[in-house]
Amino acid sequence: MLNLFVSEKVEMFSEAVMGTVERTITQNQPGRVKCLGSYWPARFYHSNCDDIVIPDDFVKVVGRQGITMLVVPVSLGN
Repeated sequence: MLNLFVSEKVEMFSEAVMGTVERTITQNQPGRVKCLGSYWPARFYHSNCDDIVIPDDFVKVVGRQGITMLVVPVSLGN
């Protein structure tokens, strides 16, 4: 029997890519980012991240799970 709900493995990028938030991302709410010339669903890489990123904020895209990009907030000090 084919299982359509198989959890896709996480693929980490060898180097982070910068992305721009299009739809707000919070700890409990996935959003959307623009990176690599296209728009992608996105969520925080660290599930315990309590930051909020809003449209036009920059994030580091560190990997993907299926078509969902895994992101880390970019702080102003970095």
